[in-house]
Amino acid sequence: MGSEVGWYLYAFFSHGEVPPMTGIDGHSPLNCIDEQGIVALASQVPLAEFGEEALRRNVEDLGWLEEKVRLHEAIVEAALAKGQLLPMKFGTIFLDQERIREVIRKNALVLRAALEELSDKEEWGVKGFVDETGFRAAVLQNDPVLVALSGEASAKAPGYAFFHRRKIEEAASAKSQEREASLVREAVEVIRKLVVELAEYPPLLPEVARKEKIVLNLVCLVRRESVEAFLAEVEQWSRDHAEEGVRLVASGAWPLYHFVPRLDADG
Repeated sequence: MGSEVGWYLYAFFSHGEVPPMTGIDGHSPLNCIDEQGIVALASQVPLAEFGEEALRRNVEDLGWLEEKVRLHEAIVEAALAKGQLLPMKFGTIFLDQERIREVIRKNALVLRAALEELSDKEEWGVKGFVDETGFRAAVLQNDPVLVALSGEASAKAPGYAFFHRRKIEEAASAKSQEREASLVREAVEVIRKLVVELAEYPPLLPEVARKEKIVLNLVCLVRRESVEAFLAEVEQWSRDHAEEGVRLVASGAWPLYHFVPRLDADG
């Protein structure tokens, strides 16, 4: 039996309260593996489905992957509701409990320090959106050089006006890129002052139905007592720049995936 099952690791915590749920395989119970006062939340999984080769194959099945990621997230979030934890990434699997205990023993000081340091903090995401049509119109309207060029175009003869308008479009494109980069830097600096730590990630592709471009993708570590002020500042920044077609959207709180320390672990 031991060779047929592995242990799926969801998180480390210290409170030891198990959510009333089954594991990611849909029927195995969740277990607390306590070692040196640090608790691993885990459940048994069949290696025929979650072993190295099987997992590599199954993640290519988008239906399977979506279901299992959703279950993983639900278990982690249910445990987070009981108290702070250090979540593990999807698909963290060990062959037996002893290997999980070994990871705890090797990393006990790091795990304790992280649980203590992160006990009063939350993870929040911030994305920046630009309505490209509205943004370009605002640049054309507000940039004095472009306003002057537009005025000159109206006085040109038709043949010259065409080339002049083309010149305006090229200038507007460059000015839009400059203004967009400036606003992104401004937003990052405003947010940086309100958080403990932040990380920038490449902007995501927008949803097909969206008419906006994503230009900023941040993950922020925020003190729980500062969350209200953090959200208020994000909303205020969006109001201040609404006429330019730019806005920030905060989401969270999320499990602290992006702020878990690197562990010495062999799965």
